Amino acid sequence: MVPKIAKICRFKGTSCFDRILLPLPTATTDMEPETRILIVEDHHATLDGLTLGLESQPGFKVVGSATTSDEGLKLMKETCPDVVVLDLHLPGSLGPRAALEAFRAQSKEKTRLIIFSAEARVAFIQSVLAMGVSAYLLKSERVAKVADTVRAVMDGKTGIISDEVTKTYKKITRAEMEVLSMLGRGMKYQDIADHRLTSVATARKQCETLQLKLGLSSREQLIAWAVQNGFGSVDIEAVN
Repeated sequence: MVPKIAKICRFKGTSCFDRILLPLPTATTDMEPETRILIVEDHHATLDGLTLGLESQPGFKVVGSATTSDEGLKLMKETCPDVVVLDLHLPGSLGPRAALEAFRAQSKEKTRLIIFSAEARVAFIQSVLAMGVSAYLLKSERVAKVADTVRAVMDGKTGIISDEVTKTYKKITRAEMEVLSMLGRGMKYQDIADHRLTSVATARKQCETLQLKLGLSSREQLIAWAVQNGFGSVDIEAVN
C-alpha cells in the first residue's frame, strides 16, 4: 500500500480547509539491474585497469577478480556473475581448453563469457569461438571497448571479435578455412582435391581466391600465412 501524507490547502474566498491526500515520494522501481562482472586475469596491471574502468561504467558492478583458473571458478560459483571477462592463459590446475570448458559448464548458458587474450591467430580464435563463448577481444583493446562488448553480450549478441581481426576472420568462408588448414599441414593441390572430393583445378582456384582476399601474391605466401595463423597446427593447450 502506498503511504500517504495529508496536505492542507486554503481555498480562496473561504475559511474552509480541505485535506488532500498525496503520495509520499518513493524510490524508483524501474531502474535497470546492475550487470555483475567477474574478471579472471593474471596480469595485475591489466586486472586493476579493467576493474577500475568497468566499475566506473554506469550499471556495472565488478563482483570479484581472480588471477588463477581455480580461483576464478570458485568465485564464479559464489558470485553468480552475468559476465566473466576471462584470460585463457592462467596459472592453476587447468590448461586453456580445460579451463574454458569448466567455465562454460559452470555458466549453464546463463553467464556470458568474454575472452580477453593476446593471442591473435585466426585459427585459434575460430577454435575458441566454436566452444561457445560470446566474444573474443584482444588485450590491445581499450576498456571502453570491453564495456561496449559487455553491454552487447548482455543484449544477446554473440560472435563479437576485436576489429583488428574481424575483417580477416569474417571474409574467409568455412570451406576456405578448411583449405587453409590443409595448406598449413603441407598438403598439395592434389591432396586437397582428393580430401574435398573435387578437382585439382578447383583446389587451385580456391587457393588463388584466398590469395586475393588476403592480399598475397603467391601460393608460398599463402602457406606461410596459414602456418603463422595457426591453421592445421593450432592447439589451444599448446599456446602460451
